[in-house]
Amino acid sequence: FESLYKFFQFSSLSPQRFKALEDALDVWGSNRDECFKQLQNSHLELGSIMKFGLEHLDTPDNEELREELSRRATNFLQPYAGYMRPLELIYYLAPVLGLLGTVLGMIEAFRGLEASAGLDKDSTALAGGIWEALLTTAVGLSIAIPFTVVHAWLETRLDAATSRVSDQLTRVMTINVGTGS
Repeated sequence: FESLYKFFQFSSLSPQRFKALEDALDVWGSNRDECFKQLQNSHLELGSIMKFGLEHLDTPDNEELREELSRRATNFLQPYAGYMRPLELIYYLAPVLGLLGTVLGMIEAFRGLEASAGLDKDSTALAGGIWEALLTTAVGLSIAIPFTVVHAWLETRLDAATSRVSDQLTRVMTINVGTGS
């Protein structure tokens, strides 16, 4: 369920939504009211954060503004980082649990082999334990592989979003550099 939730959550971080924020900043020099309007109408909370930054650019202490924007950006990104650990644990632990099943299956196979020592059923006892061992390994890997892919995809999306947020807020802080404003 967490994987599905994360897919829906990350769908809100589409490149088009970030592009809309970039476009809003592009009009800052010629039409500040339009820039504010576009940021306010953004589907991402980041638009409000950027608007706040632009409204407070004339703050005497730019470092204080930078810290506040960083704090707000962290709060914006925090929900996207949530539930990543459980996904990571699943793909780490599934093969280990499969390996545990393999060891238990092999123990069972050799226990059965020992119990039937000297009988014609030696290979049957061994085959049953090996089958159990291989089955648990396959189940563990079958769980781990998709969760590894999902986690890697989500982590890549989070890294890209974090980079874009950082870039957007840096643009806010430096929007007047070189414009003579």
